[in-house]
Amino acid sequence: MSEPKNRRRERMTDGNEQLLRPIIARWCVNGVVVPDAFKLSAADKKDSNHLSIGRGSAMTPEQAYHDRAKFIQTRCNANGRPYMPPVGVYAVTVDEVESIEIKSSDGDLVRQPLTVWDDSMNDDVPDDHGHIDYNGVPPSDKGAHEFAAKTLLRRALAHGWKYGPVPG
Repeated sequence: MSEPKNRRRERMTDGNEQLLRPIIARWCVNGVVVPDAFKLSAADKKDSNHLSIGRGSAMTPEQAYHDRAKFIQTRCNANGRPYMPPVGVYAVTVDEVESIEIKSSDGDLVRQPLTVWDDSMNDDVPDDHGHIDYNGVPPSDKGAHEFAAKTLLRRALAHGWKYGPVPG
């Protein structure tokens, strides 16, 4: 999927920058965070295969948590659904995302398909927003998507919670 017209973004280059990912309750099964936390949702796929993150240089993990909680609560209230707060916030670094290696389907070529971008300069995007671009992973390669999500989760787990977990 191509970039929408008139959308700007800049590649994030600080390899140590934390990429904050609030973990919603649906991604926590029996107290264990599942790889869905780093998989593209239907909304992410509509958003040019971009997985939203909070840029650690622009916000704290606590801010990331509360911003996501407010968004979820507003959406739940509008749809008449019960509100379930996020569980907490995990983080990975730019280098950890961009160093993931995925083999081609024939097993020969190794590539690093994920990239990290700041898109906060757009008027309709929060000032602390960024995204992990999954466009380098073919949509038909479910195994590669699963591998990327599991690798990101494993790396986030190694850092521990940045905020939370918060009792639901």
